[in-house]
Amino acid sequence: MTVRPTGSVTFLFTDIECSTKLAQEFPGTFQSAVNRHHSILQNKIESNRGFVFEIVGDAFCCAFENAADAVKAAVEVNLALAREKWEGAEIKIRTGIHSGNAEWNGSKYMGYITLARSARVMSAAYGEQILISNDTYRLLDLQLNPNEPVTKIINSESTAPLGLQGKPEISFRDLGERRLKDLMQPIRLFQVTAPGLRYDFPPLKTLDPRRNNLPVQVTSFIGREEEIEKAKELLKHSSLVTLTGSGGSGKTRLAVKIGTDAIDEYQCGVWFIEFESLSGNSHLANSITKVLGIIENPKITVEEQLLDYIKDREMLLIFDNCEHVVNAATMLVHTLITKCPKLKIIATSREALRCEGERIYQVSSLGYPEPDEKISPEMLNQYESARLFIERASSANLKFSVNDENASAIARICYQLEGVPLAIELAAARVKTLSVEQINERLDDRFNLLTAGYRTALPRQQTLRALINWSYELLNEKEKTLWNRLSVFSGGWTLEAAEKICTDEKIIKTEMIEQLEALVEKSIVIFNAEKIRYRMLESIRQFGAAKLKDENESESIPERHFKYYTELATNADEKITGDEIVHGLN
Repeated sequence: MTVRPTGSVTFLFTDIECSTKLAQEFPGTFQSAVNRHHSILQNKIESNRGFVFEIVGDAFCCAFENAADAVKAAVEVNLALAREKWEGAEIKIRTGIHSGNAEWNGSKYMGYITLARSARVMSAAYGEQILISNDTYRLLDLQLNPNEPVTKIINSESTAPLGLQGKPEISFRDLGERRLKDLMQPIRLFQVTAPGLRYDFPPLKTLDPRRNNLPVQVTSFIGREEEIEKAKELLKHSSLVTLTGSGGSGKTRLAVKIGTDAIDEYQCGVWFIEFESLSGNSHLANSITKVLGIIENPKITVEEQLLDYIKDREMLLIFDNCEHVVNAATMLVHTLITKCPKLKIIATSREALRCEGERIYQVSSLGYPEPDEKISPEMLNQYESARLFIERASSANLKFSVNDENASAIARICYQLEGVPLAIELAAARVKTLSVEQINERLDDRFNLLTAGYRTALPRQQTLRALINWSYELLNEKEKTLWNRLSVFSGGWTLEAAEKICTDEKIIKTEMIEQLEALVEKSIVIFNAEKIRYRMLESIRQFGAAKLKDENESESIPERHFKYYTELATNADEKITGDEIVHGLN
């Protein structure tokens, strides 16, 4: 018979995340999934000397005499659920572990406070997350490391008690003191981590989330799982990570998502500062102090106030839209990260800050299907750009649906817009008045078509033309001229072709490398290192082509382009049919 622990007991509570929603979405397979979930939990709990004393619906209430057994059982359960091949409903459980006094009276446990705290610890977790209370953590330390000071383990960020190593490598992530519903005193919580378990989660479901001013996102975040993980990894090893990319590529949304996911790691919060309308170093510093709520001190400079406030605070700052104040932003960021050791900064900009210690992450377009690919509605879900279009189109028009007839048109829209998130959102907004086939057919005139942005968005994000014009106006005259001239290349170009076609007294040949590099750095031109070729996104190219038409050289550049490639083709034909190829064959 399974031992009914009594006295000092460690309780493990679980329930299935979003079980009601899963039951509605998968009525045919949900019950069999729950049955499999029950079997896995029963087996793992009992094999680790646990006692399942109550099952309420899909919620398990378990008791352990030994805290280490409870932790080990929780890890094994979650690993087993993660390995399971679910048909339809995928089961993920929230897990909470707490230790305290309780008595078994022969039919149930008596000890309301301990049981209530166990339930509240579980309720703070997400599916796949295991939380333990400070009481359980201390008990683990006493049971497994009786000769070690308790504080030595508790004060470390992630330390595995000796007795748990190799089962697998279980460790604990300190999430700090948290206020839980109906409990008078806060409880310090730890997240159990081990190889194979999910590590990153949104802020805990507690009454005191980390302080922040992150903008609430009213639309869902689509994809980018790999980008999020890579950017987070860079942030672990650097005080400054700059997300670069062309306009509309989703830099801001990605930065906010990273900040939201990592909020529990910063005791003093995560703060979002918009640089859109600012200019100059003092304006930047003022904007930050206002967001942080720093009281003005007229005896010292704003920058000194900022440094004094942040100093030893552990926080993450997100500086959004740095491209038009890049020099001032670079100087301020350099000062902050060199004098505030616990500070982390994410910057979004169309070009890197070029600050010492900066890690750069290029935010690329979302994945999109090839236009000639035969695609079904189910296949569209493989592509993040298509999922984004479908989600936003469904919000714009409740009658919108994907079917075999329009799936190919959706694929072609995503291809033509090259997976640029903002452009896809603007196209999706048109389903209120146009079919997807009509939207696809009209993308040759995309600047007049893609004008239906949210009124609440920044002005430059309400139309495709305004978005690209923002980047254009930040350039100097030579960079603008080169952008216009490079628009004659529809499929990319080499350095030699650009030097031949785009240089004259305005842009001399020796300047071409420098000017091209400037456009690459500012996310106007894309360089393919493998093919040693350059290209532009089609929307950027078409914008430049329209500008080129407005200039006096609108005829000379296309003529040079035609002449260059005619000569190239002629010379290539002579080499293919002439003595050189014959000699090569011999």
